[in-house]
Amino acid sequence: MKPEPTWPLHPPPGDVDTLRHYVQSLARHYGVPFKIFCFYALNIAHDDEEARSFIQPPEAVLERLSGGLGLAMKDLRMFEERRRRNLARLSAEFEEWISTPEGRQRYEWAIPQRP
Repeated sequence: MKPEPTWPLHPPPGDVDTLRHYVQSLARHYGVPFKIFCFYALNIAHDDEEARSFIQPPEAVLERLSGGLGLAMKDLRMFEERRRRNLARLSAEFEEWISTPEGRQRYEWAIPQRP
């Protein structure tokens, strides 16, 4: 007997994903082209590039995402803010790491400076 899949069935968003990138990763996860996923899963018309940009997604799109993903509407609305916070945190961690001699040496080894 096959075990029941655990929730969530969807991959979680990455730390620095935009909402558009996250929806694109969902489409890839399900093996569906992005435009088709947006049409069938989110009810976004094929010619609605603005809605597919997810810069200011309509409430109906957020409601469908919320219901399908089990994420709260406020979390979806705060996606860009969460991304900025995570980028700031990662940048601070990188600056701290590169300020150490070992970190600087590894950085210079990985990314050689051009003459």
